[in-house]
Amino acid sequence: MIRFVIRRILISIPVLLIIAALSFFMIKNAPGGPFAKDKSAPLEVIEKIEAQYGLNEPIYKQFYIYLKNAVLHGDLGPSYRYANWSVNDLILSGFPVSLELGCWALVIAMLIGIPAGVIASIRPNSPSDYFPMSLAMLGVCLPTFVLGPLLVGVFALWLGWYNSSGWDFAYDRFLPALTLGGYYAAYLARM
Repeated sequence: MIRFVIRRILISIPVLLIIAALSFFMIKNAPGGPFAKDKSAPLEVIEKIEAQYGLNEPIYKQFYIYLKNAVLHGDLGPSYRYANWSVNDLILSGFPVSLELGCWALVIAMLIGIPAGVIASIRPNSPSDYFPMSLAMLGVCLPTFVLGPLLVGVFALWLGWYNSSGWDFAYDRFLPALTLGGYYAAYLARM
């Protein structure tokens, strides 16, 4: 088991480097730039801003600095969209909501998936097997970006039981958690 974990970790290193390189170079080759909307600024000001953020360096050096800051310091750099914010600050501001949503989705996945799998396994090749496994297969095949709008359309817009957006009340967590947990409930039931 330890050898398996070590092998997985060693395989993940080049994969993460490839992902980092692809995302870095795709952003670099995108048209425009972080300061393109500030075209009315004098050229000297734009050059100073680019020097401050290291955008005037050669691209290989920018990539090296990006990797060094991200890997060694966990610093993903400044946000070019929001002034006085770093990318780490933006991620940390949304982390509590993401953690809560993930926990609720896990609860829903276990509450639906495990009983469905147990019911299906008790009587193989019977309606109590085919029905939950058919729903589980549908849940595995239905992507969350399709399930989410369907749930909002039915339960929020058509029936009016839930809010279509927001995170203000306890019941606002149900539709997003069901959307995220539905796939994993289907996966658990199939297992």
